[in-house]
Amino acid sequence: MSMDLRKTKGASRRMLFGMVGVLGFATMGTGSAAARPLSVVAAENTWGDLAAQIAEPDMHVTSILVSPAVDPHLYAPTPGDARRVADATLVVANGAGYDAWMDHLVQASALPQAHYVRADTWSDWHEGGNAHLWYDLNAVADFAQRFEKACEQADPVHAKAYAAGAQKLQADIASVQVQAAALRPHVQGMAVAATEPLFTPLANYLGLDMKENAFQIAIMNDVEPPPVAVATFEQDLAQKKLRLLAYNVQVEEPASKHLIDLAHKAGIPILPLAEIMPQDTHWQIWIGSTLTQVAHLLGVAQ
Repeated sequence: MSMDLRKTKGASRRMLFGMVGVLGFATMGTGSAAARPLSVVAAENTWGDLAAQIAEPDMHVTSILVSPAVDPHLYAPTPGDARRVADATLVVANGAGYDAWMDHLVQASALPQAHYVRADTWSDWHEGGNAHLWYDLNAVADFAQRFEKACEQADPVHAKAYAAGAQKLQADIASVQVQAAALRPHVQGMAVAATEPLFTPLANYLGLDMKENAFQIAIMNDVEPPPVAVATFEQDLAQKKLRLLAYNVQVEEPASKHLIDLAHKAGIPILPLAEIMPQDTHWQIWIGSTLTQVAHLLGVAQ
């Protein structure tokens, strides 16, 4: 099963009946586009924050998923979500099968396809690749560039403001890339693991040696990990072959909890990660703090 399809079968069954009603709202509309204020609707607050740094104050940006208590893979949109998308000037999402429910809302609306900006469209993501694109520094930079162009196309009057916002954001993204590049020589080749592939894009950028991939993909796809993968993971933790264990705080299931307990007992550093960005911060601060934490856990002074 490809890596971008985690839990989508189960989510589809849960969403089916609700989606029928939701899409009905999306097709109703609420008046002409000219009469509505300019707005951006983001599937997740991570992309919403990046969009806001470019589009605001000339476009009002809101995000549908803002709470770490919500599992994004299992989210079922509401009629209110459909109305917001139908009224939006631009819509942004992660794509890569991660938030396919947004694809359905956009398809049911009158939104021009050029006004739907998905991070996977402009990155080097491919079918079956890792869908956690907000941890991919290059994908974020590509998204910012394309979103700026979408803003300028939708609202040429404020093109200079959008360009200025994008320029500042790109400078901040570049600073995060510099931080990661400075860390890479000190951690490259270190063996690390995760309970699911949330950490993989950032780990790859740092040159870390990601282990236990079979286990991670199984958890991401909501299937039972192969016994041999579980046994290998347990052995590597017990023998301290891993320098770090990352886990997703938004996914709670027994197999992952068991491995976290083993890591604690073995004295292996544990890195908590999330799919939804904490509120009252920005992407560059969030990821920069994550890199600082990785450096600390791996014994590298920055």
